[in-house]
Amino acid sequence: MLAGAGAAVLSSLPVLAFGCLLWLLGAGALAVRLYQRRVPGWVTPGMGMRIGALAGAFAFALNALMSTILFATEGDQLRKMMQEQLQASMGKAPDPRTVQVLQQFMQILNTPEGMATFFLWVLVVMVFIYVIFCAAGGALGVSLARRRGFH
Repeated sequence: MLAGAGAAVLSSLPVLAFGCLLWLLGAGALAVRLYQRRVPGWVTPGMGMRIGALAGAFAFALNALMSTILFATEGDQLRKMMQEQLQASMGKAPDPRTVQVLQQFMQILNTPEGMATFFLWVLVVMVFIYVIFCAAGGALGVSLARRRGFH
């Protein structure tokens, strides 16, 4: 859980968020290392993936909680920022169909239901990213530990 908490915090900080995928890989590897210290014995790559996935689920839960609080308190500001970015994209889009799709998307985001649906879809994508990258980090952690002679 400690590794997942670290990844969640690092991934939510403004500048450090750019390394989100690295933090997730590292959290999976760290979770395996901490597990190996606590429970001596052989850890297989499959076990490492499960340990990493658990760390990823915990990291996602913390990040989702923080994001939900931010969305509830700053949702209007977030909507305005997204609209500005969509408008800038529409100005650069050479294809009229692209502009039409962006306008429809902006109309959807203008409703509370549309914004909430968009937020939920972002959370669904995030849970997969967090769990998969932490699981990969867990398997990587087992592999690195074996090469170094740690069991």
